[in-house]
Amino acid sequence: MADIINRYAPIDLYMPEDSHRVIREHVGHGQPFPRQVDAWWIAFCLGVRHKEKRPMPERRTKFMEGTILSSDPWRIVHLELVALGLHGEEILTRPREVVQVATEHANYGLEVLVNALTGQNEPTLALMNFFDMTRL
Repeated sequence: MADIINRYAPIDLYMPEDSHRVIREHVGHGQPFPRQVDAWWIAFCLGVRHKEKRPMPERRTKFMEGTILSSDPWRIVHLELVALGLHGEEILTRPREVVQVATEHANYGLEVLVNALTGQNEPTLALMNFFDMTRL
């Protein structure tokens, strides 16, 4: 099997500052998300699923470097397949645009996740109920 090259390693990953504040509280042991990138990835998937995106607001927070994608190489393949499907083959020659597409979809999904998490005493249970397939 060929190694997957992470062309996104030098690109910083951001999320809106308001979303980051909420997500950060729900990351770690006993929380819904093991890592911030996991929340961002779910948010990205939600944005793609709903065909929605949001531009990055001025107030943003760098939460990780693109090197994190190497820890789960399937994410690189998934990221590129989504970009390819949405924008055609040419976008794959512009890694920063691929990340921008993912970020804009994730921004929408982060809004959804933040709304699902806010005010919940049991955030993991709240997300499990939220992700019930009949609701998506």
